[in-house]
Amino acid sequence: MKPIGKLTRSKIGFADLYLERYGSGPVKDLPEPDPDLFLIVTIPAFKEPGLAGSLNSLLECQPPGVKWEIIVNINFPEHSTADVVETSRKSLSEARLISESLSRDDVRIHCLWNPDMPARHAGVGLARKIAMDQAVQRFNSIGRKDGLMLSFDADSLCEPDFLKKITEFYIRHESARTANIYFEHPLSGAEDKRIYHSIAQYELYLRYMRLALEATGHPHSIHTVGSSFSLRVRTYIRVNGMGRDKAGEDFYFLHKCILLRNLWEINETVVYPSSRESDRVSFGTGASVTRQIQNEDVLNVYCLESFEPLKELFGRVSEYWQNPGLQTDNRQPITDNAQPITDNRQPDVEWEKISIGLAEFLRSKNAGIRIREMHRDSASESTFRDKFFAWFNGFMVLKYLNETHKKYYTKSPVLVEASKLAGMVGIPEADSVVRLLESYREYEKGRGNRKII
Repeated sequence: MKPIGKLTRSKIGFADLYLERYGSGPVKDLPEPDPDLFLIVTIPAFKEPGLAGSLNSLLECQPPGVKWEIIVNINFPEHSTADVVETSRKSLSEARLISESLSRDDVRIHCLWNPDMPARHAGVGLARKIAMDQAVQRFNSIGRKDGLMLSFDADSLCEPDFLKKITEFYIRHESARTANIYFEHPLSGAEDKRIYHSIAQYELYLRYMRLALEATGHPHSIHTVGSSFSLRVRTYIRVNGMGRDKAGEDFYFLHKCILLRNLWEINETVVYPSSRESDRVSFGTGASVTRQIQNEDVLNVYCLESFEPLKELFGRVSEYWQNPGLQTDNRQPITDNAQPITDNRQPDVEWEKISIGLAEFLRSKNAGIRIREMHRDSASESTFRDKFFAWFNGFMVLKYLNETHKKYYTKSPVLVEASKLAGMVGIPEADSVVRLLESYREYEKGRGNRKII
């Protein structure tokens, strides 16, 4: 069964160089892929008792109309406890049983077994990379350069139209490289009520941060959730694959993908990441929920006021292109393209007018020098803007927020700050975290499928 649309085959071996230079190691010896394979869902699984639920959620989806596979990477680090090993073996057994019981020919499930991974590298980044590299190898073997990869988690669920909507989206939008998928954490169920209260705060924080950054005019305002993104295999190769980070791998990876442009949001289906506590990574959803429950804390977040200087700074990018050498002593900017830029003078006056905290941060990052280097290396304003926001990216924004909140700003409860932003962007306000989160969800979902950049 071939996908609908003008999907072409590439020369077999298109990913050989990637696999040789950046791959996670020898790929597993799996059965040959179907020649018409178009979609692969990758799932890292470490200490995951709910893997069967996630697999069944995917298998219960409406058929996507293409040949597809699920690759599960069951892994744990060396010196793991007996409980971890036993949970992993049980997950492997359950996954194999589900695979063997399949009575359909459009999908296959493959289980990778990676026990005793070196502690130095073991983590969700490497685990996700191994599964995704395996997907690359399979697409490479059949020359499917436009193959589609979905990143999912072993404790996530999805809507029945999840696979169908995503496949149809990529067939309609042949130029799309990457797409985030709308997500909602469960806010009720069998878990402790404190867990759902904590996850509601955390998800509201994620949506607040994303929309607060968007309000500054930064073009790279995206969600970075490991269980809810998709991309073409050629995109994965272009950014040299997933990193080996032990946490935050999705954040770093998606901020590489956005530099290639053609990154979208799919808001017409839903992924349901787990709301449970977790000690598997040092930060992220599970870690945040755990800390809040242990400390019975209200989640305090970066204040909305701290985003205002960024809005003014980003609004001046065109001015920096027109005159990259703004100087406090009115000397002329360096214009010789062959001359390395080593001058330490900075446009302090302009930055101080915006914000003392921002000015201090920019000076610490040698921003004046960097701006003139970007100008020297750019042939157009468009290229200059791309370079500027590749430098002052999401990670730099977080550094700025952390630094300025040590001295100039104070964090406050997420309900307070998210309420301020809601009033500013036209989201209906509410008097509780859950109700405000529901308003934020409706706002984002209501924007439909949309191109970010």
